[in-house]
Amino acid sequence: MEWFRRTPRVALVLCAVLIVVLLNGAKAKKPSGSSKKEPKRTHEGYVPKGRPWYERMFADGTLRIALFWGWDHPRETIEAVFPAFETLNGKKVYFNGRSARIELGVFTSVTSDAKSLFKDALEDPTIDVVIYSGHARYGGGMAFSTRDDIFRSGNGENIEDRHTEPYRYFKATAEDLEATVFSQDYRIVMLNCCDSEAHFRESWSKRFSECSAPIDLVTVEFPVYNLYDHVRILNFVQDLLSLADWKTIKKHYDSEVHKRKNRLVTYPVFVPGQDDFASYDSEKKKD
Repeated sequence: MEWFRRTPRVALVLCAVLIVVLLNGAKAKKPSGSSKKEPKRTHEGYVPKGRPWYERMFADGTLRIALFWGWDHPRETIEAVFPAFETLNGKKVYFNGRSARIELGVFTSVTSDAKSLFKDALEDPTIDVVIYSGHARYGGGMAFSTRDDIFRSGNGENIEDRHTEPYRYFKATAEDLEATVFSQDYRIVMLNCCDSEAHFRESWSKRFSECSAPIDLVTVEFPVYNLYDHVRILNFVQDLLSLADWKTIKKHYDSEVHKRKNRLVTYPVFVPGQDDFASYDSEKKKD
């Protein structure tokens, strides 16, 4: 212990402080390939152009909207849309002198085989708008009857599942999306789930392209607080029934601030041109 007595106390204190700093700064290693917790958000100033292709949505005389609530959604949030949907069901909306009967369907986690019904809705050419509102399972996909009953449609990234302790890690595969055959009919798909822009834009756009499907994909950039989802969903449906353009739809969605701001992201994949209007007009004359 002679060296200890000869060592100045100041030096010992400095060594002790250095050890504490190093220990506090040490980070637990994550498994290789684990994903970042915070996706990039880059659409702060982005304003979409154009509007939904209402001509096609009204072409068959029916405007059909299918709304899917995901697993673990608050009951009061789901029930909050029923009065408005019941009022709207069966009513008519008009565009350029053409009417369409409104048909609204609501599916929840207790709906039998909701995941399969979601796939059916995506493939059904008569459904004009498909909305999912719920968990994104950290990019794994849409969750339905349970947290692991996932419509797998991820971008292929490695996911950190923070619903469990210790955290689980798995790859965000897309086998359910790849098995979905989208028709070549215009429709809108809205994924109102946490960071869906970062998690799903790539994989869903790729599948739309493979199917040559003219679909407007609507996503969001930040976490979604499901206690308030019904407000944004009702605003979205109301804007569609009001024949709003994408700029207005985004403005109304973004204006609802619950705990933090969120951003709606839409890249219109199809903006009707003169030939499309002419095609629509010729179909209208045949009716």
